[in-house]
Amino acid sequence: MRLRWGKASQVKELVNQHAQAVEDTVNSMAAAVRGYLEGKTWEELEEMSVATHRQEGRADDLQRKTEIELARGALLAGSRQTLLRVVAHADRLGNAAEESVSFLVLQQIRIPELLYPIIEEIVEITVQQTAAVRAAIEALLEGHEDTNKHVEAVDHKEGQVDELERRAISRLFSTDLALSQKILVRQFVEHLVEISDRGEDVADMILIALASRKA
Repeated sequence: MRLRWGKASQVKELVNQHAQAVEDTVNSMAAAVRGYLEGKTWEELEEMSVATHRQEGRADDLQRKTEIELARGALLAGSRQTLLRVVAHADRLGNAAEESVSFLVLQQIRIPELLYPIIEEIVEITVQQTAAVRAAIEALLEGHEDTNKHVEAVDHKEGQVDELERRAISRLFSTDLALSQKILVRQFVEHLVEISDRGEDVADMILIALASRKA
């Protein structure tokens, strides 16, 4: 079942633009973390952190524009609430990506090299998951039958990230790093995997939206 857009097509475009801006934020985060793993300087990483912040700011702007259009009465009340929830949760995904880079750079965290492969894998899967989130939102807006397929992909990626988080923490605490350093690295890992958790939250909102359409 599709939403009846009519004159509200601008809202549809804004929601799609917001989803793309969130994905761009995650991609910017990924570039910064990969830059860290490749040995970029803190000055270079600060620039990449600022770029991620700007991407997240663009997503915030698009969220506000979407809310304004919906407040003007675009779509029926139930559909408005559905889209507001989806957009709000997607925006939190972008926020989590921006926060993870800021935490890494501001704290100048020293990650032990034995964690590099796991961190790189978490980043790669998170990028894939966010692409699936965007695809799920687009499919929801279009009323496509494959919306559930994209939601399942999001959930599957979140499970993979959870497993990698457990491996990372186990490996971290097997090292001889000072406890204070271990705590900072663990906090960074928690920030990083929060992005995936937020992605799962978006998927949950999309499932609720699908269920409400069938009700």
